[in-house]
Amino acid sequence: MIARPAWVVLGFIFTGIGIIGYIVPLMPGLVFFILAAFCFAKGSRKFLRILLGNKFVGPAIMDWKRGRGMPVKSKIIALATVIPSMALSAYIVKLVWVRWAIAACAVMVIAIILLVKTKQPVNKKI
Repeated sequence: MIARPAWVVLGFIFTGIGIIGYIVPLMPGLVFFILAAFCFAKGSRKFLRILLGNKFVGPAIMDWKRGRGMPVKSKIIALATVIPSMALSAYIVKLVWVRWAIAACAVMVIAIILLVKTKQPVNKKI
C-alpha cells in the first residue's frame, strides 16, 4: 500500500509532466493531469480541489471523468499541432526505423484524437 505522502508526490510529478505536455505539442498533457487527479484523490483532497478548480485543466478533467469527450476546437488544435510536428520530426530524422516509429506514433495519436467522443456544446436556454 502506498502512503498518502507518496500519492501527493506522484500527483505533483504528474502535474509537472502535464504542464510540459501542454507546452510540447507531441506530448499529451491531459493524460498526466488525469493521473495527477487520481493521485491527489488518494493523497490530498486539498490539492485535488486546487487541480480541479484550475480554469485550464479542471473542466477537461471533469469532462473526461464524466465521459463527455473532447470539444471539436480541442480536436482541431491537437490535430493541427500533432500532424505538422510529427511530419517535421520524421523528415529531420535520418534513421529509417525511427521514421517508421514516428509515423506509427503519429497514426496512433491521430486515431486516439479522432476516436475520443466529441463533446457536444451545451445548449443554454434564455
